[in-house]
Amino acid sequence: MLPRPTHRTAPPALRAAVAGALGATLLLAMAAPAQAYFDNYLTGTIIGTMNDKEGQSFARSVRTALNDTADGQAVAWTFPAAGRRQQIDGTITPVESKTDKGQPCRRLKSDLKRGSSEEHWNGWFCKQPNGQWKSRHVAD
Repeated sequence: MLPRPTHRTAPPALRAAVAGALGATLLLAMAAPAQAYFDNYLTGTIIGTMNDKEGQSFARSVRTALNDTADGQAVAWTFPAAGRRQQIDGTITPVESKTDKGQPCRRLKSDLKRGSSEEHWNGWFCKQPNGQWKSRHVAD
């Protein structure tokens, strides 16, 4: 299950992080029609237009937020402008941590800005037995 966006949702390499398991390359375990919908939904978003280098850099910051950051402490992230691509600035903040179905879980929020565009998303990630973080629904 994908994180619930408060505005819009996730990037190519972050789809690895956000939509499947963090730390791997696109771990989307979705059927082809769902993947097509997801790709179409992200068209035009900051996350959806990140190239591989931007997405990989962002995914590293997401992993840092999940593994090494206290709730309420933001991880700042910036990817410099390159060619015609504007700089991206953002923060990833663990908001809440709890155990769900025997797994440690953390709710992250992210605020991103590229040029005049801004987007905000949040979602739950739960740590799998193999150490990877996977996005999924966590009950209230």
